[in-house]
Amino acid sequence: MGLPLDAFLGSPIILIAYHNPILMKKTIVLSLAAVFAAAISPISSAQDAGKVDFEKQVLPVLKETCFKCHEKEHEENGKVKKPKGGLRLDGAAVIMKGGKEYPNENVVAGKPDASWLVKTMTLPESDDLAMPPEGKGDRVSAANIELIKKWISEGANFGAWKGVE
Repeated sequence: MGLPLDAFLGSPIILIAYHNPILMKKTIVLSLAAVFAAAISPISSAQDAGKVDFEKQVLPVLKETCFKCHEKEHEENGKVKKPKGGLRLDGAAVIMKGGKEYPNENVVAGKPDASWLVKTMTLPESDDLAMPPEGKGDRVSAANIELIKKWISEGANFGAWKGVE
């Protein structure tokens, strides 16, 4: 994973620096900076690795359970199909915008309990606002609701995904 210490200490730069105190100080400072940079890099990567990836983790849940009723207006079997409640979930901007009811509260970045996307998924199936409505599809699993909550808590970052405009 790197040069052994003996190889480093025997390198031409170290041998030259050994005989020049100013060069030795610069070499030590640069070496320490390189070691510090290498040491903090894995920490940052490990922290990022724990974050929810919208496109890979949340989007598939929405596609499976929500897109049937909440995508851009389109024609299907000769009929125009509009998004239910004016709510679209097929684009980043429209997810944040929300629908006719509770505009701009569909996803409240950092606040999953204030986000209607989560509220409607967690309501009892018999509730009129529960999503998906009774008989219209399978409920979102508890694990997927927790994933969506985590994504919102982390700031509801869509990454590079824009979706349908």
